[in-house]
Amino acid sequence: MDLEIKNNNKYKWYMISTVSGKEDKVIESLWNKIRTEGMIDLFNDIKIFKMPHLSGRELEKKSRGEEYKIKYVNIYKGYIFLNMVMTDEAWYLVRNTQYVTGLIGSSGKGAKPTPISKANFEKMVEKEKVLIEKFEAGDIETAYKEGIIVKVINGPFLNQVGEIIKSNDANEKAFVNIEQFGRTVPIEFSYKDLEICK
Repeated sequence: MDLEIKNNNKYKWYMISTVSGKEDKVIESLWNKIRTEGMIDLFNDIKIFKMPHLSGRELEKKSRGEEYKIKYVNIYKGYIFLNMVMTDEAWYLVRNTQYVTGLIGSSGKGAKPTPISKANFEKMVEKEKVLIEKFEAGDIETAYKEGIIVKVINGPFLNQVGEIIKSNDANEKAFVNIEQFGRTVPIEFSYKDLEICK
């Protein structure tokens, strides 16, 4: 049992910078190289912290009650995290993987990078968990933000166009500046009665 614990302690988390948007490709390339080079015992895990996200278009679909797609985006764009044993060979393999631009905590000149502290890594794990829970609880940033121009698609103000001055995602309502008798008046609408002007 002690031997297992010692082995686990060998692995430390390192933050790797990559070309933004290529994080998944880097992970795929790394695993391929690790297997090919027979270095699987030096690498324990590779992680990207991701959170659920809805694009403006998907938010609109959701607000209209239509089917929508959730995309998972990297919380730390341009970074992946490796749980590894930092040997010269392992470091060389990581540094020389396509789209890897560096290891955080490395000063260059052959100095090995410093690992992320356990406390910092746990904070990142917690942040990811909180963001996922918020999303699942319906706390989603919607497309109906202040400054967005919308058109009224229902009710007495049909086809009127105005700017959102205040919105509330919890009750899915927004105040929109609507022109009446030559002056603008803030009027409250439900998101479902509004359409975002492209």
